[in-house]
Amino acid sequence: MALNPTQRATLLAVVTADNTANGFRTAQDTFSLRAWLNAPGAVSVWRTDAPVSAILDSITWSSYTLNDAADNTATFTNRALLAQTKQMNLQLMLQGRQTIDASKATLRAGLRDAVIQLPTGAGGAMVVAGGVSGAITLAACVRTATRAEGALAAASQTTGATSAQILTFEGVVAEDDVNWLVNN
Repeated sequence: MALNPTQRATLLAVVTADNTANGFRTAQDTFSLRAWLNAPGAVSVWRTDAPVSAILDSITWSSYTLNDAADNTATFTNRALLAQTKQMNLQLMLQGRQTIDASKATLRAGLRDAVIQLPTGAGGAMVVAGGVSGAITLAACVRTATRAEGALAAASQTTGATSAQILTFEGVVAEDDVNWLVNN
């Protein structure tokens, strides 16, 4: 995907501010500059392609089963229904998909809600299926951006206790864009 003029200008500023990248630029070493831009950086981003298999692996499924013996009370039934509803929400979000777009705040909120505050512990105690505040499950929805993606990413968004930036450019920097960086 070609960069727009604003993105090119932003990357030019990033490249000229970094001694290594600027060295590649001034030496007109487009191969090394492109490799530098497309290498992993330090910014975490919400995945637009979060693997459903990784999300499923992050969930402690036994947390959806009530620990108390069924006693035919409305309290027990209500706890079971809440746990079942949260599990069904997970199914709705994930079933039939290979990936989900975790850059969408509403989807992340729903995913987090489905793995926390399950009244399935002893005496109806709340337990989690995806880590404290859903952190283990949400970690499956985050990845490290490349240097270019990180430089162009939008502000960080937080869901539960997990924060990551939103991608505005995703993928590798094309050769034409690297040539522009070298020649400007």
